[in-house]
Order: sequence, then C-alpha cells, then structure tokens
Amino acid sequence: MAGAIQTYLLAERPESETSRLFVVAKGPTRGHPLKPAGLRTIFRYHRITSGVLGGHPHALRHTFGTALAEAGVDIAVMQALLGHEHIDTTARYIHLAPVYVKAEFDAARNRQRHQG
Repeated sequence: MAGAIQTYLLAERPESETSRLFVVAKGPTRGHPLKPAGLRTIFRYHRITSGVLGGHPHALRHTFGTALAEAGVDIAVMQALLGHEHIDTTARYIHLAPVYVKAEFDAARNRQRHQG
C-alpha cells in the first residue's frame, strides 16, 4: 500500500497547497481537497464502467478501522484516526477483530467512562 501511495504522490497527485492526501485531479478545482461527494462520484463512475455494482467509499473506512483493530492499534489511536467523537462509535470496527483486541477496546471504553 505504501508503494501505491508513493506512486500517487510522485506521479499522479496534482500540485497543491493542502496537506490532504487526496485532491481533485481535474477541472477548475484541481488541487483542492477531495470532498466526500467527489469520492462518491469517482466510485460511481468506476462501478458503472467496471460493471461491479458493489463497493462504496464508506467500505474503505470500515476496512481501515477493522485493519487497525486486527493490527492491535490502541483504541484511542483508532478513535483519533477515524475521527470519532465517542469511543463507542469506534466499537463498530471491533466486531471483526481478534478477541484480544476486543478486550483492549472494552478496557479502554471502561477507562474513558470512569474519567468523565
């Protein structure tokens, strides 16, 4: 994955002032941060042209969250990376994770509940 991102940064990503990874590639907003609606448009285009009707941007978010959980990433780090305000929201990504990750999540959730 790191190689694909490196290729994107070196060969495909337009020049931009933003620190966001993904930016608009064409048109009058070229170089501006890619917005959710733009990402949905890209997915829709590729679903139509490929004939693969499944696959939506939010699935990437779930895949990322599940991969973090399966890798044993600390639940607070997962919460920050996923941008969740409440740690319970992060729990949605734990259901596919190994038992030890779920145990860590439960412990972190209990600590947060007792803090405030």
